[in-house]
Amino acid sequence: EGLEFIGINEWSNLLTNGINMNDIALKYVQLLAADHVSELMINQLRLDGIYTIQNSPVICVNIVLVSTETGVGNVLKVVQEHQSDRRNVVIKITSEISIPDEPHIDAILEFQQGSKPYPELKRFLRLYKENVEKRSLLCYDFRDFFMLIRGRNVISIVSYEYRENITEALDQLKSVKTHEGVRYLLYFSVDKCDNDEIGNRQASIRDFMDAFP
Repeated sequence: EGLEFIGINEWSNLLTNGINMNDIALKYVQLLAADHVSELMINQLRLDGIYTIQNSPVICVNIVLVSTETGVGNVLKVVQEHQSDRRNVVIKITSEISIPDEPHIDAILEFQQGSKPYPELKRFLRLYKENVEKRSLLCYDFRDFFMLIRGRNVISIVSYEYRENITEALDQLKSVKTHEGVRYLLYFSVDKCDNDEIGNRQASIRDFMDAFP
C-alpha cells in the first residue's frame, strides 16, 4: 500500500532552508542497523544530530534499517537482541531487497523508487518527532501513528511552505490528486503561536478540509 505524509509548514519550520536538525532526540524509538551500510547511516544521522536518547527508559519501538541482502538475514537476530516484545519497524534503505513477513515484524516501510533514501529517512524521523513525540495531541498520538504505518507501505513525504498567509500553501495543495489504496496524513506546523492570527489560520484550514476529496 501507499502512505503519503503531506506537510503544511511555516517557512522557518521547513527541513530545508536552514532548519536546525540538532534537536531530533528520539525518546521512544531505538535506531538499529541490520548491516554495515545501515550502521554507517545511523552514524551519519548521529553526526547530523538525529539520535536515540541514551538510556531512555521509555523506548517502545525498534526501527531496523536494512540496506543489503546480508542485512535481510540479520533482521530477526537484531530484533531478538533488542527486546522483541517492542513494536518492530523495518525500513528498507534499498528498494530491491525483499523482507519476508515475520511474526515479530509489525511494519515494513520503504521509500518511493528513485528517491534518495537518506534525506527521506531524515524527513520521516523529523516528521515522527514533531508530530508524535513533540506535539502529540489527545486525538493523535503514538498508537495512532503506529496504526497508520503498520503492515507494508511505500511512503512519501511532501511539504508545502508559506511565509505568513497559510493559504499560500493550501493553494498549492489543491492540485494534489488523491489515489485509491493510498492513505494520507495531512499535518500543519507553525513557527509561533499568535492568538490573533491562529483563528484566521484555523478558518482557512477548515475551509480547505471541507473541500478536500
